[in-house]
Amino acid sequence: MEQPGRGTALRLRLPTPAPAVPELDAEQAAAVAWPAGAGHLLVVGAPGTGKTTTAVESFLARAGGTGPDRPGTSGVAGDQGAALLVPTRRGAARVRDAVAARLGRTTTQVLVRTPASFAYSVLRLRAALLHEPPPTLITGPEQDQILAELLDGHRAGLGAPVRWPESISAETLAMGAFRDELRDLFMRAAELGLGPAELAERGERHDRPEWTAAAVLLEEYQEVTALGELTPDRGARLDAARIVDEAAAALLAWEDEVPDHPRPRWSAVVVDDHQDSTLATARLLRVLAEDGAQLLLHGDPDTGVQGFRGGTPALVGRAETRDALGGFDATRHELRTVHRGDAELRATTRAVTAAVSVVGTARHRQATVPAPGTDGASSVDGAPHGLDQAVLRSRAQEGAYVARALREEHLYHGTPWSQMAVVVRSAGHLTALQRSLRSWRVPVSGSAGPGVLREEPAVRPFLVALDAALAGTPDAEQAVELLTSPIGGMDAVNLRTLRRTLRGLERAAGGARPVDELLVQVLADVELAQGLPVGVVRGPARVAGVLAAGRAALDRAGVTAETVLWALWDAAGLSDPWRERALSGGAGAERADADLDAVMALFRAAEQYTDRTVGGGPAGFLQHLRSQDLPADTLAAQGLRGESVQVLTPAAAAGEEWQVVVVAGLQEDVWPDLRLRDSLLGAGALADLEAGRSPDGRRAHGPARRQVLDDELRMLAVAVSRATRRLLVTAVLDEEERPSSFVDLLAPDLDPTEVRAVPPALDLRGLVAQLRCAVEEEGSGAEAAGRRGEAAALLAHLAGEGVPGADPASWSGLAPMSSTQPLRAADEQVPVSPSGVEQATTCGLRWALEQAGGRGEASTDQSVGSLVHEIAAEHPHGTHAELAEALDARWAELGMGDGWVGRRQRDLAEKMIERLAGYVESVPGDVDVERDFAVDVGRAHLSGRMDRVEHLDDGEVRVVDLKTSANPVSAEKGEQHAQLGAYQLAVAEGTWEGHAPAGARLVYLGTGKGRATERRQPALDNAENPEWARELVTLAAETMAGAEFDAVQNDQCHHCPVRSSCPLQDNGGRVTQ
Repeated sequence: MEQPGRGTALRLRLPTPAPAVPELDAEQAAAVAWPAGAGHLLVVGAPGTGKTTTAVESFLARAGGTGPDRPGTSGVAGDQGAALLVPTRRGAARVRDAVAARLGRTTTQVLVRTPASFAYSVLRLRAALLHEPPPTLITGPEQDQILAELLDGHRAGLGAPVRWPESISAETLAMGAFRDELRDLFMRAAELGLGPAELAERGERHDRPEWTAAAVLLEEYQEVTALGELTPDRGARLDAARIVDEAAAALLAWEDEVPDHPRPRWSAVVVDDHQDSTLATARLLRVLAEDGAQLLLHGDPDTGVQGFRGGTPALVGRAETRDALGGFDATRHELRTVHRGDAELRATTRAVTAAVSVVGTARHRQATVPAPGTDGASSVDGAPHGLDQAVLRSRAQEGAYVARALREEHLYHGTPWSQMAVVVRSAGHLTALQRSLRSWRVPVSGSAGPGVLREEPAVRPFLVALDAALAGTPDAEQAVELLTSPIGGMDAVNLRTLRRTLRGLERAAGGARPVDELLVQVLADVELAQGLPVGVVRGPARVAGVLAAGRAALDRAGVTAETVLWALWDAAGLSDPWRERALSGGAGAERADADLDAVMALFRAAEQYTDRTVGGGPAGFLQHLRSQDLPADTLAAQGLRGESVQVLTPAAAAGEEWQVVVVAGLQEDVWPDLRLRDSLLGAGALADLEAGRSPDGRRAHGPARRQVLDDELRMLAVAVSRATRRLLVTAVLDEEERPSSFVDLLAPDLDPTEVRAVPPALDLRGLVAQLRCAVEEEGSGAEAAGRRGEAAALLAHLAGEGVPGADPASWSGLAPMSSTQPLRAADEQVPVSPSGVEQATTCGLRWALEQAGGRGEASTDQSVGSLVHEIAAEHPHGTHAELAEALDARWAELGMGDGWVGRRQRDLAEKMIERLAGYVESVPGDVDVERDFAVDVGRAHLSGRMDRVEHLDDGEVRVVDLKTSANPVSAEKGEQHAQLGAYQLAVAEGTWEGHAPAGARLVYLGTGKGRATERRQPALDNAENPEWARELVTLAAETMAGAEFDAVQNDQCHHCPVRSSCPLQDNGGRVTQ
């Protein structure tokens, strides 16, 4: 990444080998040689017949070399030579690489475009010739933002009334999902060539009030986008749905609007993947054809995967006709030889495409694969090939099975990771399967798609830092977020330590400011942050330095969002460690890769905002980004991934091929997913109406569901036809899921109830497990003994290489007892805590196991309790309002979120605060909080910290222990509570000279109607046995110093964290059985 304004880096690359010229079969060669004057050509072929290769060669043959930079393009209006269009950006990038490889050199202009990119180039050329600013493309998030503002305005009573049907409530209008449907309806209307008036007319004629209402909003949307063009420095603003039609209209009106310059014309337009072209693309092609361009269309109506974006497979069949939209009277030419896979794989693909409704004719489905050994046949000696299928017991087993198959291919057959892919139906399954494969050490790449930029984990901290720099200082919530972000690098424990340190420094200086105020002050002053104690200085110093860099950048001349963000990024110092982690290939490499990509996208978004928004500074960019609720497509550069298995959806897999392909997740109601997806605003019904499939504007469920099934089959056809050697199909059969009908379509002889076992993992971990099982194999014969010996020898070798788990010394259950000596010598002091007194005298075994690490992680309830304790310490005499305000300010530290769990915990915390306020109000005298103490009681060195020490009028003190549990002990047990007794003993032993214990209290904040529940313990001198606490501490010290620890049944056993190691429990037992 380079700083704005600095020079670019020079990279040296190895010489590129000479481009290989593909060997075309007879049908491909005939298509490439199609004469210029012979009319339009439609090239149709089954998957793997080489349609893209033919399209590239046809383009190069017609482009020739008329320009030094771009074949066939002069770069000015007039003769533009040949053009090559691909419907999707990913497909265009793939074909662009193929063209560049064939040329053997780079070019300064784009060789391959999407229809939208082609349209933009036409409109930009027109604007340049008219000396107008270039047009700008409205992104999806920007469109969503405009629609949200329009809908908000109507709810506020602004603008013309929009009469939505009663089925669409005000709550529905405020939902993001409603705007999704609205954008889909607008896109379909634009693809169908319908403006606001036409959409309203369809709504009135067919009694679709939602269309009539949407037409009003569509007109307002177009007016709002047009308003942005009125300033002299802004060009036309167009969305992706309208830009292609705008370009077609501009070409038709060229002589009238740009009379001084000839209209751009193309001698040939080559289109690949025509099955994914939209109706708007068909209208643009009609304009180009009428202007003299020869069209060479390549496609397969059985493999369209862009229906959700307006892709229309029927355009392939229509191209042969004359009058219909998309009809060009083209000559049909079929490719009959499949160059991918073997006969079995071809038969699998044909079985799928045969189930798709026929568009035009189906002769292209009869394409065949050359016989083995002839040119074009795919074969790898010794490696598995053809179709394999497996039904697994669970999603977890499916992931393990797929991982085993991929590792087997890589290790046994030398298949590169990059020559394997996994195709799944949905983005949700994609993410889960990626996670599973990574856990089995399979390197994977691929993404479910971009997220909302402002929510990216790597981006959010820099937006918070930008906001804080604009304000001058962060607020308390921003301070916590920055300290616990990658910028500050602190976790919850570090943050608590920092808070306690700041509170201690403040008290030592005689101050009493809240900790939040101290945090903000530290982050606003670099010198103050750098002066903190060594243990807590790093995080605050880094954050303070980043904020200072941001403030300095804001004060410089010519400030933009990009320059300030660069200052923040540069000061954070994350570039090098993230790059090193991304390149390491170890744990966290994928996360670092994604984080760097997200930061690149942030800078790209800042650059676009600066270019498009005159006078839009850093504050405007921050508001712009935070108002977007949709993920944005980005052209920002992304890091190159190393050797890895691609995990992707059928739409992303289209046009690619791999040696080995896994098609996973063929589950009932998942693939195929036959739900009708546009029931609210009826975008699909509108398309059916315009296509003549529905005469009354209502979706006929039978035909509509058949169309959805065809789309699902097309996606499956794309998925299964990507393999050149081996195809593996998997599904799950358990109590909740079962294989779909597609499994039967692909493998009719497979018994879907026959579940396949998952072989042992094909990695060192799995190998060690197998060898350990073999070593312990029963049997007295020579053969069994030989197997045990071989396994033991292999384990010894692995242990010598340091492989974890191979050395028997590390195996649980084999090691002898390490020691029978007591934990403390007879004359050694024993560290004892008040809570330890209670635990050791209740159950010695639990105390010993927990001291050895047998504690569970802190629960959310415990985290809330810790926060309430800290607030109580900061506000010993706080009112309810002060305590509630402190809870508000610090709640974000727990990272609970806004979900059900977070709301429940917040409600519990607020009730605790209310009870705490009630108790604090009842104790008006002097109070010490978090008072540390240490006294010797015989062998026991008793030390700890008291929550509250309340000073009474007669000079005595009362110790109070705050509990956030909702389960108080009985009043009788409270009188003999060991922890309270230890506190009182510490006071009696002179912790506060001149003060005697006047008793102690347990104050339960987690329970009580309107006020805390209290359990009181009288002063030790008033007890029947005044020495009971001393005796208990002495007993605890002896227990803690001993060599044996008794397990004692008690009322705490049901939630003991070490019960699985307790011999008194049914599920308990020794570690070494």
